[in-house]
Amino acid sequence: MGTKRVGWARIKSLINENKNQLKFLKRQLLAVSAAKTLTANDSGALIHWTHGSAHDITLPDAEVGLNYTFMLIAGAAANHHILSQTADKFYGKAVVLSTTADQFLVQVVLKASGLNKVFMHKTGATSGGDAGDTVTVTCNEAGFWTTQANLITTHANPASIATFTD
Repeated sequence: MGTKRVGWARIKSLINENKNQLKFLKRQLLAVSAAKTLTANDSGALIHWTHGSAHDITLPDAEVGLNYTFMLIAGAAANHHILSQTADKFYGKAVVLSTTADQFLVQVVLKASGLNKVFMHKTGATSGGDAGDTVTVTCNEAGFWTTQANLITTHANPASIATFTD
């Protein structure tokens, strides 16, 4: 065993490599309680979204591999949207359950009919968005966000679900 000197540049490089590998073990957490525009660097993050007053979160351009999970920490009786860029579209399904009646509805949007917004309002008859609800968006093809929304409404009779809107 000889002695070998390791320079500071190499040590810093090894530390950065370890930090990058640890990101795979621990998911980035973003707390959002006001209007926000996400970046590609935020991809993979779990967004803890607190609904206080009405505000929106805007996604970056839909590039293959980008993905975000939104978890509502507190719902609100106010309009909230996840917005795509102008040319990008959401498609997928939204399941909305009523907490006051044994009712649920599902909205399915096909890729060819993609829309620009994911709408949430916890007391709405056409949407949901209360504490613990999740929305996952993943870009598998440039320009499109595959979306899965699991939402709760306090409205007794959810009808004509319109979680995906323009």
